[in-house]
Amino acid sequence: MATPNGQTLPQKEAAVFKTIVKMYEGKQYKKGLKAAESILKKFPDHGETLAMKGLTLNCVDKKKEAYEHVRQGLKKNMMSHVTWHVYGLLYRSDREYKEAIKCYKQALKRDKDNSQILRDLSLLQIQMRELNGFAETRRQLLTLNSKNRNNWLGFAIATHYAGDLEMALRVIEAYESTLEEVKRPDYEHSEMLLYKASIIEEKGDLERTLKHLDAIEPLVLDKVGWREKRGEMLLKLNKNEEAEKQYRELLGINGDNLAYHRGLLQSRGYKDEEVTGGEKQEELLGLYKELQAADPRCACMRRMPLDFLTGPRFKEAFAAYVTPALRKGVPSLFSDVKPLYKDKAKIALIEEVMTANLASLRKDQKLDGAEEVEPPVTLLWVMEFLANHNDRCGRTKEALALIEEAMAYTPTVIDLHLTKARILKHAGDLEAASDECEVARNMDLADRFLNTISTRYALRADRRAKAEEIVSLFTKDGDNPNNLFDMQCMWYETEFGRSCLRSKSYGKALKKLTAVDKHFTDILEDQFDFHTYCLRKMTLRAYVALLRSEDSVYKHKFFVRAAESVVEGYLALHDNPSASDVVDEDEELKGLSEVEKKKVLKKRKKAAAKLEEERKAEEASKGKKEGPKGKAKAHKEDADPDGELLAKTDTPLEDATRYVKLLQQHAAMRLQTQLMSIQLYTRKKRFLLVLQAARKAAALAAPGEPALHRALTHFLVELEKARPDLHKTVAEVVKLELASSAEWGLPSLAQSPAEYNAAFTKSYGTASVSHAAAAAAGVLLLKPEEKAQAAAMVTQQSLEGSTLKECTQVFAWLKSAELGQEALDAFAAKARVLFPYCSAFKAK
Repeated sequence: MATPNGQTLPQKEAAVFKTIVKMYEGKQYKKGLKAAESILKKFPDHGETLAMKGLTLNCVDKKKEAYEHVRQGLKKNMMSHVTWHVYGLLYRSDREYKEAIKCYKQALKRDKDNSQILRDLSLLQIQMRELNGFAETRRQLLTLNSKNRNNWLGFAIATHYAGDLEMALRVIEAYESTLEEVKRPDYEHSEMLLYKASIIEEKGDLERTLKHLDAIEPLVLDKVGWREKRGEMLLKLNKNEEAEKQYRELLGINGDNLAYHRGLLQSRGYKDEEVTGGEKQEELLGLYKELQAADPRCACMRRMPLDFLTGPRFKEAFAAYVTPALRKGVPSLFSDVKPLYKDKAKIALIEEVMTANLASLRKDQKLDGAEEVEPPVTLLWVMEFLANHNDRCGRTKEALALIEEAMAYTPTVIDLHLTKARILKHAGDLEAASDECEVARNMDLADRFLNTISTRYALRADRRAKAEEIVSLFTKDGDNPNNLFDMQCMWYETEFGRSCLRSKSYGKALKKLTAVDKHFTDILEDQFDFHTYCLRKMTLRAYVALLRSEDSVYKHKFFVRAAESVVEGYLALHDNPSASDVVDEDEELKGLSEVEKKKVLKKRKKAAAKLEEERKAEEASKGKKEGPKGKAKAHKEDADPDGELLAKTDTPLEDATRYVKLLQQHAAMRLQTQLMSIQLYTRKKRFLLVLQAARKAAALAAPGEPALHRALTHFLVELEKARPDLHKTVAEVVKLELASSAEWGLPSLAQSPAEYNAAFTKSYGTASVSHAAAAAAGVLLLKPEEKAQAAAMVTQQSLEGSTLKECTQVFAWLKSAELGQEALDAFAAKARVLFPYCSAFKAK
């Protein structure tokens, strides 16, 4: 019989309850539900059974019912650790980790020595980086079962990551004392010993680390990792002779590892400036000749001297290095030597070598100074290299002439078309570059790389429909829009989103760009499974590296680019709410009459319906093949596929704030982060935060930075408007900060907006076209009617020394500021002289 409160089951039902737990763990959910029902028929108020039924329902996608049952079970029996544990598991499945931790702690109050609950709690604590709590939980687990290796190492990692290195080392040593003597090396023990070495190193005891490494050498299986760590320690301890020996040994294993080269050079006493500055060339050249003799097939041994050689030595070494690659037709040759273009003297020498080769090949079919006759393909790759060289030097006309000649020589080489596309892209003709990529792609339709490049170029030319068509050729389900999201194809989403921003299609832009944020959330969530896996498999060093990598994942350039673009989109929506109604113009419907448009749309609707029927039939057939146990992953219908709801947000500034805070936390050393903070908080009237960002921006920006001037002028204008409504304390702090702004390296912000802009115009207004545009933007902010003056400030500015990026940005600003067609035509005419191939400046 059950107890009066109905919470203690009879023996028979208690046995059935145990089977429910086993069925849940074995993923036999239907059987588990039946067993739970059999108990609840007799004891409908049994809390633990209600909770387990709810947990099982959660696994069959009945989330609402699951929460109802679990909460009902908890009400019936709040003193059971099982009901609280199950409630925590339910929250954990929904990634509500903070709530789950609360539930686990409640469960532990009812059963403080439950190992399973402690393990589950520890996983959530390290996931949420509650490091002190994590260390305490792992200590309790070790106290409960000191015979389990995972408990020892889990506690060591917990104290290590919490910063208590001394305790972590003591735990490892205490665990070692419990082991029998290890005679034969095995992976798990080897990994633990190397992990111990990393802890000693982090403590700063380098001498002890080196002694430990020498002592464990016979027991270590990762010999390369051991040698690398030993080499690092020898360098840090200034034991250069031993370090040189160690790095020579590593270079014998992998001569292409640049870290080994740097280690060897450091062990020989060469500083970075001596290597890059071309000092001690004789010694360095002798060293690399010795290394080349030891490993004659290693290309890196021949490439490294090009970094430090100068003058005739460089010219001779460069000619020797490129000759085999030109004969073999290595398309990546120019990418390999591109870092050398930082040195103007080397650029001239490279040009001498390659132009001499071209002239000699055309005359005698021989490379300059060579005796043997070259195959015809050598001339092709010399022309391709020189086309890249001229493009790098900004000589677009010569680059195109050479690549056209090479294509006429051998029109079937795909790499030549890609080179031409790259030249056109650098020249600003994005449409022609996209067309050339399509030519290359059509030459090999099975090449995924060509598909990717063509998609990227199409997006940069704002050909989004074409890009979607191309990229869908290599996705799993063809044109299913969820495919690229499921594949976490962030480069595509970022490029597509930026293209939409340029077209002011903010809904689609935000849809694609916020998808990148979701991917990074998934990346953070994906670490959850590794918390148990890494301890079980003893990949301790990799686990610590993973944790540290996850802590800085938002610093990744993919997230930073997407987040900056998201903020840009939200700011634009705040400034112009009606822009949320802008939609992409359908390229297929351009120029058609209303009747023709209706026909096209009707045809599309029929085709879409047919595709949907085929998809459903395919899913049904898949379900039959998988059998009763198979479960196909169903795609959830997207309620907002084009981001219309995102664009119609009522709180664009609040939505942008989350991204700005993440950028401030993880990318604070980027000027763009501080500029966006100034722009956002200016609009939110959070002037103290604006000044905080301005102080940081001043330390990052060059004197007279145009973008910073624009942002600060806008801030001063808005501050002047808001002064009467400022809180007295805020106003006083703002006044003090403005007075001290000169100490940050900025012109004094204590001036009026007009005085501030006038001072900038006087000092920097004619420094470049970007500076002139910033000063003109200030004029428009102060006096919107002065469009003629603003236009004149930009159009009368010399473009000499301006880059293509600068000119296109200023041209885009002239359009957005609506300064008139005359100003646009005047600026475009001047820009065409410098950049004749740029499509943005071509006469319409």
